[in-house]
Amino acid sequence: MVKNAKAKKTKPEEVKKVDDNVVVLPPVRMSDDPAPRQVKWINRQRVLVFAARGINHRHRHLMEDIKKLMPHHKTESKMERSKNLYVVNEISEMKNCNKCILFEGRKMRDLYLWMANIPNGPSVKFLIENIYTMAELKMTGNCLRGTR
Repeated sequence: MVKNAKAKKTKPEEVKKVDDNVVVLPPVRMSDDPAPRQVKWINRQRVLVFAARGINHRHRHLMEDIKKLMPHHKTESKMERSKNLYVVNEISEMKNCNKCILFEGRKMRDLYLWMANIPNGPSVKFLIENIYTMAELKMTGNCLRGTR
């Protein structure tokens, strides 16, 4: 009889621990309700890459190489030289970009590179002196280009 008494005893129910990351679903879901998803971080940094009129072919090849290295870039046609730099903010906002790279050529010799954080961030201007494109070099480029 002692064996039967031990067999009849039930174990106390274990308390289920729920992590903060686990989503507990309701027992019934309506067909109209969207399926819940776990939130995954997505890179929403978009860079606008374009040039002002007055750049030569080597400058244009450098711009194309930079575009190849950045899979998240957006392009724009050439900007008129007579327009002010405030137009860059408007163009970037229309394209939903929050960063900008502008190539500006002067006298078909000098190349200036403007980089800016669009809404109200800082901007920087570089004078580019030596240009080596990826076509001149061997075994270079973005090896992860085709993975996206």
